[in-house]
Amino acid sequence: MNYDIKSIKGTDINYYFICKRRAWMSIHTFYIIDKNQFIEHGNFLNNRNRKYGYHGIRIGHNEIDNLEIDTQGNYIVHEFKRGRKALEGDIFQVLHYIELLENEGFKVRYGVLHLLGANKIKIVEKTPELLSKLEKAYENINNLRNDKMPEPVKNYYCSHGCSYAFFCWG
Repeated sequence: MNYDIKSIKGTDINYYFICKRRAWMSIHTFYIIDKNQFIEHGNFLNNRNRKYGYHGIRIGHNEIDNLEIDTQGNYIVHEFKRGRKALEGDIFQVLHYIELLENEGFKVRYGVLHLLGANKIKIVEKTPELLSKLEKAYENINNLRNDKMPEPVKNYYCSHGCSYAFFCWG
């Protein structure tokens, strides 16, 4: 491992599983600043659903906004998503946050994905298979730092919520 996972943002992990081009742009600090409807909606839901008693922490380039501390002093990561189902990137974003916290010496029980579009939650726990896939994602994201921008690829997310679509399709 020739990289520090603190230098990889949770959004980089999420984007990596959705679109390599979008991940490349995030890694190279291409950010959407015009606050399109998807960004505004996500920010609104995140702020509206922030629960009193959750804490935030910054580790490296990551800001984990919603941490719960249980009565035994264990941490539970909460991540809010506007969708109706848990996407692979969402799950790995939570796993990344769990790894970051554990590497800093925090005891983490699990993560919770709050799917606001369906009013459901999904519990995210570490397994050897998921950790292996996360490690591979770290390696590939680290390689994206030195690669040229990937070509655009049309997929479902291009027309259903990608705030970066303008960079690919104008």
